[in-house]
Amino acid sequence: MLRSTFIHIQGIGEQTEINLWKKGVKTWDDALSKSFHQPSGRYKRIKAGILESKGRLAAGDHEYFRDTLPSGSAWRAYDDFRENACYLDIETTGLSSVYDDVTTVCLHSADATKTYIQGENLGDLRKDLGGYKYIVSFNGARFDLPFLSHKLNIGFNHIHLDLMYPLKRLGFSGGLKNIEKALGISRDSDGVTGYDAVRLWRSYRSGRTIEVAGRKVAGEKALELLVDYNREDTVNLERLADWAVGELSGQYDRYLKE
Repeated sequence: MLRSTFIHIQGIGEQTEINLWKKGVKTWDDALSKSFHQPSGRYKRIKAGILESKGRLAAGDHEYFRDTLPSGSAWRAYDDFRENACYLDIETTGLSSVYDDVTTVCLHSADATKTYIQGENLGDLRKDLGGYKYIVSFNGARFDLPFLSHKLNIGFNHIHLDLMYPLKRLGFSGGLKNIEKALGISRDSDGVTGYDAVRLWRSYRSGRTIEVAGRKVAGEKALELLVDYNREDTVNLERLADWAVGELSGQYDRYLKE
């Protein structure tokens, strides 16, 4: 979809983009090889913008597209940067980035799925995030990324796809677990909630036995269940992203596949 995108060029809005598609200018290559009517200033901007876009994409310059794609359009770059994408989810002791702490973080990618645990390897997260260009999260724009920035002083230069918004656009609102169920995505840690994740960390630190989703756990067993829960949250983001991006792309088929 990125190579059919024009709205990242200055002065090009959604309606102009649709008009270009209707005129047969459906890709960047079309824009460079075909003549099409536009006001002279806009025509030159489109040509120049496409030349720059092709060069930036060939160079893997994700920051260019992070900065130029309009809010809500990060999904258009998903397929082109997927090999350099990670899926991220964090667990914390509470909702406040001031008073609470990060307990576990999971990064899932095409190469590996890795968990970072407070007191063990959480300090490795900053370096490992530097190996990616694209982040997929759920509610990460309001929670995960600001929390990590405040607590771990991590800066993010990635393209960020917060799935909460495209999924809402597709008719799915509410929490991640409810959306997974609506789409038929199952999980081994079914029944574990976000509040349980807080309780599991406390149980791990204190050794006190608690009951979560019909299981009694304490200490290391509590940590294992927390890690499994965090990992499933993260791994399932890949399936959700694949589905959501496919659905959103399909909304433009009437213009791009005529």
